[in-house]
Amino acid sequence: MNAPVKACTTLLVAAAVLLTGCDSGDDLENIGARSLRLTLEATPPQPDGYHYEGWINVEGEDRSFGKFNVDDYGRPTDINGLILAAGLFETDYDLDSSLYAFVTIEPPGDVDDQPSDTRLMGGLVRDYQARLLVTNYEGLEDALILSRGTYVLATPTNGPDSDETSGIWFINLTGGGVGRGLQIPIPLSGWRYEGWIVGEGFALSTGTITHHSRDDDAAPYSGTGPSPGFPGEDFLFNAPPGLTFPLRLQGATVIVTLEPDPDPDPDNRSTLELLRGQIPGEAEADSTYLMDLPVDRSQYLFGFPAATVLIDTTVPAPQSPGS
Repeated sequence: MNAPVKACTTLLVAAAVLLTGCDSGDDLENIGARSLRLTLEATPPQPDGYHYEGWINVEGEDRSFGKFNVDDYGRPTDINGLILAAGLFETDYDLDSSLYAFVTIEPPGDVDDQPSDTRLMGGLVRDYQARLLVTNYEGLEDALILSRGTYVLATPTNGPDSDETSGIWFINLTGGGVGRGLQIPIPLSGWRYEGWIVGEGFALSTGTITHHSRDDDAAPYSGTGPSPGFPGEDFLFNAPPGLTFPLRLQGATVIVTLEPDPDPDPDNRSTLELLRGQIPGEAEADSTYLMDLPVDRSQYLFGFPAATVLIDTTVPAPQSPGS
């Protein structure tokens, strides 16, 4: 072998050794977890500037990993509607010491670095991933799986014996007097209850429920007479366009939901149903009827928002100059 070829061979061998040394694992301390992927299930879009925000608790501190919304196909987007490819979020802090993750509903114009009270779902981080569920918050879980309810058809606000099947009240008459019809926990801060009547072509609120044994917060369709002092509504006056009052309620569905507070979409009910009852087609006034959980107890998570967070440990963390 002549001298120039021998010299080139020596340089190539030296370069190969150097490259091998660079890949020896000595720089593993520069590999950090600073990105994550979010997959959503049954999570509806938020309207009118409301949006979601994801949070990771790292060493005891809640830190945002990004604001986002959801498109009509359930894919995460940024708050301007741009699809986030593979649900990828990048952070400027290490995620290796993450304890748990959660998602909040945030109001329009939110710019602070604190989560709102409306915490929708959460879960512990184990092995760099977390399963986020609504029922991982104790107060929400209690409401969604422990609530009970009854109702009667009556129209107390226009006097006796008049259109008695055109009003619904969450009461119980089986004890010989007027008793509460709802057995529901005190809602967590950031949430409230609401009653609904749903029929063919309509869904009307009976009002926001702050207490099971008090009037609800509104009576837009009731008469001027006294209510029984419990949540409910008479559908007698001020009919919305397309409906005729008094409204016959037999055959409709009564629902109690858990709603965000403040509510991004007050004209529509959330998917977080506590109780549901089909009003019999031959339902009689002043008879007590039972509401049930909307799904079998063994399947109570069905249809509720959920998410999976996967922390990506394959992306190199930014290195300081000269490293």
